[in-house]
Amino acid sequence: MNYNRREFIKAASILSGSLLLLPACSRPIKRYRVFTEQEANCLIAMCEQIVPADEYLGAAEAGVIYYIDKQTDLRFPNERELFCNGVASLQAWCKENHNQLFETLALGTQNEILQSMERNEINSDIWTVSPKQFFDTLLMRTMQGFYGPPRHGGNKNYASFRMMRLDYPQLVGQNRYRA
Repeated sequence: MNYNRREFIKAASILSGSLLLLPACSRPIKRYRVFTEQEANCLIAMCEQIVPADEYLGAAEAGVIYYIDKQTDLRFPNERELFCNGVASLQAWCKENHNQLFETLALGTQNEILQSMERNEINSDIWTVSPKQFFDTLLMRTMQGFYGPPRHGGNKNYASFRMMRLDYPQLVGQNRYRA
């Protein structure tokens, strides 16, 4: 094979570029910035209890977990410990009291647990954070993620705007409401 100098340089650059991409192919894809898959699954189940799906999308389909994950990483890093310890405590409490993880419990049982957390009725040495504070913070971030603009990570495809029958904002600052 006779290569001229240009063909050789072209082939060498393609080969070196391919070698640089090879390590990226072997790395597992991480879907979340802050949470593990297990933590995210628990949070998704909790968010879905707060904004359940009906004829409209719920919190899970609206991508609220991505909002919470992104904002915990970028804007509210002080809440990282609250969420991670809260999920760990909730899972340990559910295993002790129901022999299952929170996300595998029946929907009615999940709802009862969240109501107990909201009313601050869960007393256990398992909890390393306040169940009420954990619930209140998750409730606030779920609402923000569901009703806020999609550019922040949640409200995928304007799910809440469709539910409220609002026009999607075409330009920043322009919202027209239907009567």
